[in-house]
Amino acid sequence: MTKSELYDKIFHYQMVMSWVRSLLKQSLISKKEYTRIDTMIAKKYGVSSCSIYR
Repeated sequence: MTKSELYDKIFHYQMVMSWVRSLLKQSLISKKEYTRIDTMIAKKYGVSSCSIYR
């Protein structure tokens, strides 16, 4: 994976999770749902569970 591909994956992960955090703040999803979504999105974009970007 090139640096550019890695940056793209991290960028997209952060963008999606920003939207998901806004849903959590608006109480449209629960903390449990947030955690599940975070895990699924991290897996989709290849972000490690111990990454500083999570």
